[in-house]
Amino acid sequence: MNKKRQQKTSPPLFNLARHERKPYFLPALGLCGLLMGILLFDANLSLTGDNAQFINLGRSLAEGHGLSETIEGEPIPHTKYPFGFPLLLAIVHILFPGNLIALKSLIVLLYAISIPFTYLLIRRFAAPPLSLGVSALCLVSPLLLDYSHQIMSEIPFLLFSLIALLLIHRAHNDSSTKDPGEGLLRVPWCSSWILLAIIAIIAAYYIRSAGIILIATGIIFFALHKKWKEAGLIAIGSLLFTLPYQIRNASLGGTPYIQQLLSINPYRPEEGALTFTTLTERILANLELYGLKIIPYILLPSSIDTHYFVGAVFSVLILYALIAGLLKRHLLIVYLTCYLILYILWPYVWSDTRFLVPVIPILFYTILTSMDELLHLLARALKKTASRVGIVLFFILLLGSNIYETNNLAEYTGQLSPEWNNYFTAAEWIKDNTEPDAKIACRKPYLLNAIASRKATGYAWKAPDEVIAEFEQKGIDIVVVDQIGFRSTPEFLVPAVRTHANRFKILHIVRNPDTFVLKFE
Repeated sequence: MNKKRQQKTSPPLFNLARHERKPYFLPALGLCGLLMGILLFDANLSLTGDNAQFINLGRSLAEGHGLSETIEGEPIPHTKYPFGFPLLLAIVHILFPGNLIALKSLIVLLYAISIPFTYLLIRRFAAPPLSLGVSALCLVSPLLLDYSHQIMSEIPFLLFSLIALLLIHRAHNDSSTKDPGEGLLRVPWCSSWILLAIIAIIAAYYIRSAGIILIATGIIFFALHKKWKEAGLIAIGSLLFTLPYQIRNASLGGTPYIQQLLSINPYRPEEGALTFTTLTERILANLELYGLKIIPYILLPSSIDTHYFVGAVFSVLILYALIAGLLKRHLLIVYLTCYLILYILWPYVWSDTRFLVPVIPILFYTILTSMDELLHLLARALKKTASRVGIVLFFILLLGSNIYETNNLAEYTGQLSPEWNNYFTAAEWIKDNTEPDAKIACRKPYLLNAIASRKATGYAWKAPDEVIAEFEQKGIDIVVVDQIGFRSTPEFLVPAVRTHANRFKILHIVRNPDTFVLKFE
């Protein structure tokens, strides 16, 4: 009898709740993140101009020019991106001058740290198996891993937003509140959790302008719980901490984001400002794009051929979670709702998967909990005992889809098309064979500047004589004729070079497809 009783009460082989409190648990999750980041590491720069612009801003701070554009020589104050992420890059620039791998390694490290913080945050609202499940999905998410080494602000903002949400939640609870994750993150010497939450929110805001969502989340969340003092402190604290930077930007002409947000198409200012009709069209277009394509791809990336059906199912699940979560005044749902509203209002021409990178852990949590609740409701309606099999199978489906796409991502990691490879090879040649004060004219000046560490600029999209006149005005020394696929090069640059061939001398050619480095006389 005693043996039978002992068998019944013996603990399971793996008790996750017991292991999560061990000192090795969270570091182990971080090491898993570091391993995945290393396995999917790509030493090449992203082909977008944003990462190269961040590099330039980081160098500017490291060299004592402040938050300025130094790509063309004289520092020009910058107002588009906040200074937080460039400041992180500046620290790396000071420690490892000119080392792009070190900058990428910083992002990998921040991604690795975000994995245990994902567990910590989800654990505040869910049991250990689901918290670990969300963390595991983040470890194999192809989109997260694709950005885990890019010198962009998505991953740093992900980490700082997780910390901010943790502190908002902790500020919401007093010491007597029972917390399912209690004991995992303690700062016994600090009693002012709301102050720490404000600092974390502002840090996230200065990493990425989308941090304004965290300010809104904190205010709305505490207001929903009728904690007016905390809501007021976040509002006042955020205003005080952000006001000096806003004054600085206003004195320099203001940030371009507001004007771009209120225009129909930021790339075509002549189309004018938003109207009620065009705003409605933008909202409907973004709802379709994010609801039926982008979010399904993020959650179930191998479903691209059936994304409309998957999108419809997932949209219902997420909509259910948003409504139910808002009724329960759930912190993560308040944050996700604010986040989605911002990007539904965002210009459609900019809508992209990368904007949702910082909320991928929240999306995984939302879809899993929504499915779990609906399966329980279905079991209750059928008068059957609720089973965990359904949610386990759903989790396995998500996990398998993400692993499959991550494997595909790994096959292409480190590969560049021949034309881009030659462009970067030409930039390396310029770095090794030209004077440090040489000024380059090319199609992608920020990318060339990031690799060659030379002053760089674009060229006029005008007639040959006007292109040459601008070269003379700007003091151009070297011109790069690329084949990276933009029509401006054959339409404007090549005719200028051919018309004034006597003004150019070939310094270097990278073959197949040919990329020319020319000396401008």
